Amino acid sequence: MTFKQMMLSKVVRVEIIGFFAAILTCWITEIFDPPFSFQQVLIESFVLLILGWSIMRWTIHSIQHIRELEGFILICATCKSVKVDGKWERIETVLGYDQPRNISHGVCPACMEKFEKDFKN
Repeated sequence: MTFKQMMLSKVVRVEIIGFFAAILTCWITEIFDPPFSFQQVLIESFVLLILGWSIMRWTIHSIQHIRELEGFILICATCKSVKVDGKWERIETVLGYDQPRNISHGVCPACMEKFEKDFKN
């Protein structure tokens, strides 16, 4: 299991514990606050279960989307340098580096300085 999978399972576990604690709180408050309404507690529990399920699905979807976005490689639109681990390197040195990723475009700092100089003139 990778670190990211472990984090996802921890987040979902915490959400499950939180929603079960909320359901337990509904039951406890209903027991200690007479008159006891079994229908009300069941409806509250059902609503909390649906809410918890939808929030966990949204969390899983969001984390998977973040993982997908983390896989992108930025490539400078002008000089074709590639941003790897926060540094801009020539694309020739990066090919074969790590595993294949999706590629997106950006502008490296050196080209941005050239653009700014050209734009100011």
